Amino acid sequence: MKRLRMRLLKLALLAALGCLAPALAHAELRLGLDGVQVADARYVHDTAGVRDEQRGFMVGSQVSLEYLPTEQFGLEVAYSLSPLERGYQLGIAGATSNNVTEQASYTTLGANMYLFYKKRDGLHPVIGVATGALSVTQKFEGGTVGSLSTTNTVNINLVKLGLEWVINNAGFRVQYQQWAGQTNNTTKIPGVRQTNSYDGSALSLGVFAFFL
Repeated sequence: MKRLRMRLLKLALLAALGCLAPALAHAELRLGLDGVQVADARYVHDTAGVRDEQRGFMVGSQVSLEYLPTEQFGLEVAYSLSPLERGYQLGIAGATSNNVTEQASYTTLGANMYLFYKKRDGLHPVIGVATGALSVTQKFEGGTVGSLSTTNTVNINLVKLGLEWVINNAGFRVQYQQWAGQTNNTTKIPGVRQTNSYDGSALSLGVFAFFL
């Protein structure tokens, strides 16, 4: 009975591989490089109920590697090549901190679907989702906080909608992204509660190339 089960399992695996073979024969990898701008990054610095808040843009770049088992579907990992970054003051005239540098490095894993795909060359709409985490660092200088830095982790989810223009083995792309992620009530500074929020839109513009 066991031998029969093993033979049936082997036959099922061979059949599955046979079905996947035509698709896997067209599998490709592509490498991408994108500039990224996040529109509504928010930081809240709460000291005994006194809140200093900053909202603004953060700009960085990312590198991505995507595995496409078929022409219409891809699995993508993205990593911040240069972290998202911005600078600001906290409090009136920088009383809390006269110079804050915020940086966010991230890694995401996602899936993309390429719509209305008939051939590689040309314009292709794409929708995708991704999930990952940011490592957010605030470096404080001056003011009542003094000189110190804190690091917090923010889990994020992304929804992406974009267009790609492909010419031979390379192309250009633009994406609108919706980010969702927040962490709060962290107490890396005694007596202070920190909130890092990345709930908002983002825009990316980049290039990519196929290989393999």
